[in-house]
Amino acid sequence: MRLGKFVKSPSERKRYKINYADWLDVSETVSNVVYSTSPDNVLVADGSEIAGDGKSVTFYVSGGTLDTTYDLFVLMTTSGGQVKEDFIIFVVEEQG
Repeated sequence: MRLGKFVKSPSERKRYKINYADWLDVSETVSNVVYSTSPDNVLVADGSEIAGDGKSVTFYVSGGTLDTTYDLFVLMTTSGGQVKEDFIIFVVEEQG
């Protein structure tokens, strides 16, 4: 599922949050999250942290090549064994 579309400059490092609370079963929590990008690995997602209640995840996005659009794929696994794949579009351009 597409979660959103954001514009960033190549030099920015911004924090993002995905809230899975409405998707998870009552006692289920986020247990692991893996990030990948397309078309290449110049756009980076790092610093990922699962919230204390296990219902959301925060991460940072940095890098990217000017005038390039990226798909950031987010593969989330739950304590109940469910797997959810989402993506976010990032457009890298000079802002000003």
